[in-house]
Amino acid sequence: MLINEAFDRMLKELNIRAKDVCERSGVSQSRLSQFRSGRGGDIGVRSLDSLLEAANSINPEARKVFATLLGGDGKTVDDMSLIEKGELMIALAKSVQKSAFAGSELKPA
Repeated sequence: MLINEAFDRMLKELNIRAKDVCERSGVSQSRLSQFRSGRGGDIGVRSLDSLLEAANSINPEARKVFATLLGGDGKTVDDMSLIEKGELMIALAKSVQKSAFAGSELKPA
């Protein structure tokens, strides 16, 4: 599951309103909407962390649900093996790298 899909599904499963998350995180509603839909709204690690922190302040299960959705197999990050955690970190790094270079002439190494 892609990061934006996991975030979108987490909000839906926990009945968290995007508007509330935006107000608490400082991320604009249009940027969050683009990110959730996968329509060019890639966000950086800091913004994602702010969004997750805001969601978690609304529902303390938010980070756990997000990690479970992202990790797959119904596991939380704490339940993952070291190898699975490494694979998750690599996937996240690639996603962030892709976001950083989207729309620029620079290419990732």
